[in-house]
Amino acid sequence: MRASEAVVAALALAVWAAPSAVDAQEPSAQAQTQTQTQAAEQSPLTGLRRGRDAFIGARDFSAALGPAESIVDAQRSEREQQYPADLAALGLIRGELRDLDAALDNLIEAADIVMKAEGEYSPTLIEYYRGLGRTYIKAGQYQQAIVTLEQAQHITQRHLGLFNVEQAGLLDDITTAYLGLGNTVDASKTQVERLDNAIRRFGPTDPRVIPFRYTLARYYERSRLPESAREQYEEVLSSQEGRLGGADAGLLAPLRELVQLDLLVAQGAETAQRDRLAAVLEQSQNATPVDRGLSLALLGDWATVTGDTAAAADYYRESWRTLSGQPDVDVAEYFRKPTMIDFVPPLSPVDRNERSKPYTWSEIVLQFDVTAQGLPSDVRVMTRDARLASLQTRYNRRMRETHFRPRLVAGEPVATTNVKSTHYVRRYVENDEEEQQQ
Repeated sequence: MRASEAVVAALALAVWAAPSAVDAQEPSAQAQTQTQTQAAEQSPLTGLRRGRDAFIGARDFSAALGPAESIVDAQRSEREQQYPADLAALGLIRGELRDLDAALDNLIEAADIVMKAEGEYSPTLIEYYRGLGRTYIKAGQYQQAIVTLEQAQHITQRHLGLFNVEQAGLLDDITTAYLGLGNTVDASKTQVERLDNAIRRFGPTDPRVIPFRYTLARYYERSRLPESAREQYEEVLSSQEGRLGGADAGLLAPLRELVQLDLLVAQGAETAQRDRLAAVLEQSQNATPVDRGLSLALLGDWATVTGDTAAAADYYRESWRTLSGQPDVDVAEYFRKPTMIDFVPPLSPVDRNERSKPYTWSEIVLQFDVTAQGLPSDVRVMTRDARLASLQTRYNRRMRETHFRPRLVAGEPVATTNVKSTHYVRRYVENDEEEQQQ
């Protein structure tokens, strides 16, 4: 998992939150900030820091490395107040560049300096530990990542309360580490905890809980648990209906999620949510053009799957017209390539078991054509791996059964050739070891 710009920026600018150590009397927070800002602006390293942060913001980590190293090297003999943040920023840059051992050394040193200066529960440590935990994940040291990220979580709970929602990002990272270990049980529990914190903080029907329900639902979808995902989307729908009424545009988003699940699970057999989506779309007076356009496209997908290609084309044309009037929507880009509607990836041996054994990832790349009616043809496997032979065959078969939203040109469905689709699959590491022994 890559470190986000938000984490890097927080570390790079953490100096503004550092406490003053020179005044006998503690100044106000505003006075402290002003003093620290003035000190930073007077530093001879100010220009280098600005350059480093600009490169970080542009995600040009190769260019950011030079200034970051120079900033740290310049403080080896005499350290400025910003030194731990500079060291942590260097660590995260090196982590992005896959120099993981050096990155871990930098981040551990930065956290150690802060801990000695401010104590083991300093809130400054939260993002330092998060950056360190993410780097452990990149290095495949998942258990150490969990320990480090849980320490950051503990600090947030001490300062913000046991059920604070600010720990949500940390819980996502802990989930990733558990999945790296193949521990899907604790990964799922961690995601449920994420939602539970929001419910305890805001109440189950508060609209601020909705993004947390969506996150859990999408985790369930990726985990092949569609019915658990459906429960969360239905909770959102019920909450929105209770607040807004039965014909408000606020119902369109959860209805779209439920219709997409029906396309995957019921293959068009269950029409209740599809019919309701169409009814709300017709009745709602406050739907935005984007909400309306996305809903029309999904109704087109439904018609494609059920074989009504004429109705599908009408829905797609109307979706194009609706979205094309929006200055912030590149409608040509949105519809520029075919989109899978009802593809369900076959289960690998790892997926079918408890995943308690070490596994790694491989790619299966398929290439095919898609007709203007959204049907694939000439499906072929572009990657050949004897360890995945059976799974490759099943992916080929499943793709041939899949329906697509066709590419649109000026709103009209058109055929597309040489479409590529890449799928990442899990396989047990022990298979590699067996091959080496043969």
